[in-house]
Amino acid sequence: MERLSAVRAILFDLDGTLIDTVELITQALNYTYRKHLGIELPKEELRRLIGLPLKMQMHYLDERVAHPIDHEAMEADEMDYYERHRHLERVLPEVVDAVREAHRRGYRTALVTSKNRKELASVLPRLNLDSVVEAIVSADDSPRPKPAPDPVLTALQRVQVRPEAAVFIGDTVFDIECGRAAGVQVGAVGWGAHLPQDLQAAQPDYYFATPADLLNWVRQLPERNNDGKAQEDDFTRRTSDHSAYRA
Repeated sequence: MERLSAVRAILFDLDGTLIDTVELITQALNYTYRKHLGIELPKEELRRLIGLPLKMQMHYLDERVAHPIDHEAMEADEMDYYERHRHLERVLPEVVDAVREAHRRGYRTALVTSKNRKELASVLPRLNLDSVVEAIVSADDSPRPKPAPDPVLTALQRVQVRPEAAVFIGDTVFDIECGRAAGVQVGAVGWGAHLPQDLQAAQPDYYFATPADLLNWVRQLPERNNDGKAQEDDFTRRTSDHSAYRA
């Protein structure tokens, strides 16, 4: 409770957190690997790649292939497959509402994603969050990708909040490791790419089994005044059951 009272910013991952893209991404990766490398991976292995930037995903099998690889063509084919099958993508309304509610309650909000800018250009319009998200950090915006701390640190710099005053919420172990390395609190969601048991083994500060759990948690956070201070009476009233969300 004490740590939550200091929070000023909430950062959200995109794939697997705000949007259910697990099936679509695994299909797109499988299609691309088969077409260019002649390799088909089990779905469990493909899921573990979600959360890494596309460029890293395209290099994942380099050591298993003897012939030259056109990584740019692989990237183009993966993105083309994704767009042609984007009907499989499912925006999670309750999680989008959680971002909106965090903004309404006075928190700085940001998206921290492993998608590159080109991938983001087609996805962001479907979220309709332009008016409530203060910063977006893509794979092109920080020197090192998740699980390095750079993406979260870049987001914090843009929203001008210290690490100890932020929470980063995502669906992969990469997100947890990234947030930990950046010095922020971390929350894990159980509906994304990585299995709940793997997420819980990484010991996030908060664990949300369902989108409704996350939305309810945000609704119970203390509201912020314009000067960024919590309204203490509201905080005391609303956080009485926060322990239910502790991992």
